[in-house]
Amino acid sequence: MADLLADFAASQPMQKSAVISDCKRYRYELRRTWDAAKRLLVVCMLNPSTADDEKDDPTLRELTYFAKRWGYGGLIVVNLNAFRASHPSVMMAEPMCVGPKNGEFIEAALTFSRHQGTPVLVAWGNGGDHLDRDEWFMSRARLHTVSLICLGRNKDGSPKHPMSRGRNRIPRDQQPIMFRNALEAI
Repeated sequence: MADLLADFAASQPMQKSAVISDCKRYRYELRRTWDAAKRLLVVCMLNPSTADDEKDDPTLRELTYFAKRWGYGGLIVVNLNAFRASHPSVMMAEPMCVGPKNGEFIEAALTFSRHQGTPVLVAWGNGGDHLDRDEWFMSRARLHTVSLICLGRNKDGSPKHPMSRGRNRIPRDQQPIMFRNALEAI
């Protein structure tokens, strides 16, 4: 019976959704579900780029690879900053880069993660300290008693981005690493 369910889940098309502001400047949430019978991996990145309810980008494909490898049935991606830009420097130059509704979606993602009993993958790379958004996010995660995992750490201690290059590249067999345990003091 389990094989039959696995075959059914594998045959289902991937469900894709995105919450994008009416002005198209902000993306608050991105979802991909390939197996609704499994838990979803909540991910927090720095800022959204071009992926939407139809199109994936290279970062999303990498996140999907790791989520499948780790046994998840989908992804919920939120960002420290909701302003859509392909380069962090463009996002950081935007005075309203956080986005008017971003906090609501981050809170909902943390609540979702807490209710399903899973950690959140943090993968914002360098730049998370812009406007102290990384500290804000970690304090919210602690309040929700949600642990944070990562793909590795950069030299400055920030969580690696899935598209890290060169000798910082994420190995294909990478397992999640504890970034911040919800029960430890900050």
